[in-house]
Amino acid sequence: MDRVVPVLSLVALVTALVASPTGAHAQQPLREFLAARGTGSLDVREARAALRQAQSQVDEARARLLPSFTAQGGYQRNEFEAGFTNPVTGGQVVIQPFDSLTAQFTATVPLIDIGSWSVFFQTEAIADSQSARLELADQNVAVAIVQIWHQLVGSRAVVEASERNLEALERNREAAAARVEVGVAAQLELSRAETEVTRAQQSLAEARLAVVLAARNLENLTGLTPIDERPSLEEVPPHLEPFDAYMANSSDLPAVRAARAASRAADIAADTAWTSLLPIISGYARESGSNAAGFQGANWSYALGVQAVWTLDFLRPAQIGTRQAAAEVTEVQLERAVQQTETSIFDAYQRVGAARARTDAATAGVASAQRAAEDARVRFEAGAATQLDLIQAERDLFQAEVLRIQALADLHVAHATLRIRAGMEL
Repeated sequence: MDRVVPVLSLVALVTALVASPTGAHAQQPLREFLAARGTGSLDVREARAALRQAQSQVDEARARLLPSFTAQGGYQRNEFEAGFTNPVTGGQVVIQPFDSLTAQFTATVPLIDIGSWSVFFQTEAIADSQSARLELADQNVAVAIVQIWHQLVGSRAVVEASERNLEALERNREAAAARVEVGVAAQLELSRAETEVTRAQQSLAEARLAVVLAARNLENLTGLTPIDERPSLEEVPPHLEPFDAYMANSSDLPAVRAARAASRAADIAADTAWTSLLPIISGYARESGSNAAGFQGANWSYALGVQAVWTLDFLRPAQIGTRQAAAEVTEVQLERAVQQTETSIFDAYQRVGAARARTDAATAGVASAQRAAEDARVRFEAGAATQLDLIQAERDLFQAEVLRIQALADLHVAHATLRIRAGMEL
């Protein structure tokens, strides 16, 4: 009966592994971590702040196109007062008083400023690009959360498997020790059992480390602390839709829209370099006042006018070539973004198919390993198999179940990643 203990424990191990945990504190579902990425992810928060900055730059560029108002005032103490007697009125006319007070109010309206309009349109395109980059950052974080969440779930399943495997091997070691003590087994059988226990302890330590690291990474991405219990991975995702269904929105995905808007901004910047050669025409209205009326005989007077500013130098022609080259760079970047987006969808699509095949193979491998372990047990009890045969069969069964857990996790990750990359809802 001592020989039966290890295999019976392994059968219980497999049964426990495929069962879903029923604790009231199961690990939060994936959707909770995905919902928390907007406030918990540093990448998303950084992209959102960059978007606010870009939108503020749009307001700044718009403000340059609007009228401006300037008010000036001054006081000056003069050593001498200057004036004369008006021969007509006989009154005293002050040109320079001892205490001079001046005030001036000016309103300026841009009339023709093509360069500023170009800058305004450029900042709008940059803001559009940054908005798409925010969506891209959100998408990338969602993919990372999906990967780490399933990594955590799979690692916890491996920990459970490792713990049960260790318990089974410890019982096997106790049985071997009892057999050696009564003289029906050699010391070598006990040594082999102890070696298997040591190997299982190492596997358990590695699995627990993977859980700790995955939990920390998931908390860093979302700000949520994962609960210790794990959900089940047994529910297999549905089969794939036709490939064209995932490619339908490829031209409107965040990476492509961000690159397209950046290319448009670069084109506008190239046009802006040309428009900087044109003059800037503005109109103004000015009201001036002083406590020295002077020759005009009034303390307040206004002036209306139009002015043109035309600046020509060697910098502006050089900027034209620079901006045109930058526009060519963004065109290539747009082509690359389209290519990479389509390739990422294609890659994810193929990975789903490969992961499903691996899952089917791993499931069949578990069933085969179970039969092999049962056969090894029967043959060992009948004296037709050695302890090494039984140990190897038990080890194969454990490894097969671990591979199945990993394959299931990879299938879930690949399926979710494909839908996220294709712009679909999970």
